[in-house]
Amino acid sequence: MPVLYTIVYALGFVLLSPAFLYKMWKRGKYRENFLQRFGRYAPALRARLAQKTGRRCWIQAVSVGEVNVALVFIRELRRQLPGCDIALSTTTSTGYALARERLPAEVALLYFPQDFPWCVRRAYELVRPDFVVLMESELWPNFIWVGARRGVPIFLVNARMSPRSARRFRRIRWLFARVARHLTLVCAQSADNAAAYRGLGVAAERVVVTGNVKYDMALPKASERKFDPAAVLAAAGVTAGQPVLVAGSTHPGEEEILFDLVAGLRQKFPDLFLVLVPRHVERTPEIVELAKKKGIRLVLRTECGTGFQPVRSPALDRLEAYPTVDRLEAYPTCLLVNTTGELRWFYEVATVIFVGKSLVGQGGQNIVEAAASGHPVVFGPHMQNFRAISREFLAAGAAVQVRDAAELAAAVEALLASPERCRQVAAAARQVIATNLGATARTVELIRQKLP
Repeated sequence: MPVLYTIVYALGFVLLSPAFLYKMWKRGKYRENFLQRFGRYAPALRARLAQKTGRRCWIQAVSVGEVNVALVFIRELRRQLPGCDIALSTTTSTGYALARERLPAEVALLYFPQDFPWCVRRAYELVRPDFVVLMESELWPNFIWVGARRGVPIFLVNARMSPRSARRFRRIRWLFARVARHLTLVCAQSADNAAAYRGLGVAAERVVVTGNVKYDMALPKASERKFDPAAVLAAAGVTAGQPVLVAGSTHPGEEEILFDLVAGLRQKFPDLFLVLVPRHVERTPEIVELAKKKGIRLVLRTECGTGFQPVRSPALDRLEAYPTVDRLEAYPTCLLVNTTGELRWFYEVATVIFVGKSLVGQGGQNIVEAAASGHPVVFGPHMQNFRAISREFLAAGAAVQVRDAAELAAAVEALLASPERCRQVAAAARQVIATNLGATARTVELIRQKLP
């Protein structure tokens, strides 16, 4: 089975490599530590990981969202297992950049290996983990098989599986079952996710509903704020009391809808200001061009001189030189955030929040982080990756869901016109979050019990 899988993986790797390399090039700094993906490591990293004095945990978090979850998990892991050594790997350059900025100094950082047996073996020989924690849905067969052969307990944490993914896995259940049986424990976000894993062959006693760790990201000390978002808005010309629509994690197609929405709503709310935070910062040039076509006066986050250094994204160096702002316009109507890892703090200065990848595209994005800011959240119909969370918020009246662009405009207008309605939605969201806190502590406790 491993041989057959590796052959199929190699064929897919060859066919898809051009697309992946192009995406990495767009995001920038793809050359940095590139060979780590193939099990080649610099002497400095080898020397650091060779200094192992106790139990070591290897955490894999694929990209920015999972890295944010991992940061919360690491804090609790260090509390319950003091002295535990930790290494974090990530797959994307944006996730790597955020992790390097936010990780505690004592946590080692590296890229996750390609799922070839030789790459995976080199990575295991380097890290030498006593247990492995995979975030959300990182089920790489060779990685899990090699770990199992080495006797390493493997935990799937904050596990989720969308209905679409479940259908795909059912088609290859013959492979999934041979991978899943080596998981020591699956800590699922919800009962639906737990049922999906059991339905695909994971032993019932190895699947536990622990709740969603993303709720714990709402805790005040979940991450340290390193800049003042109000100062950024002030530098962009926004005054106190001015209504602000923050659109987070937007995807292609949603920016055009938002530009049209703001242009229309400014007839009733002439001071309405848009803070636009695209999910992928390398899309900055195309969004700027779109803003010009739509007549939106736009300023970049990196052009707001506020005396502090923003969190830098890998693609930032290439994008900063892009001629984006018409400097004859003294008062822009939109701030385009072309940095990585700052979305949570821009939510703080919102009047109303829209969470992207929900109106156009599939899957949705994390609404807990947005709701924790204390402002009302609106999202679209496509929340497959956050089905349980969105249902709970909607049932409690803690968020607003819309079906299309027209409903989005109507919902934002209604909230802007009613501060009392904003307070009601935000209060309900705080209650939902408070009810669901504690998943991280429960998860780490279960892992601790399973360790030798």
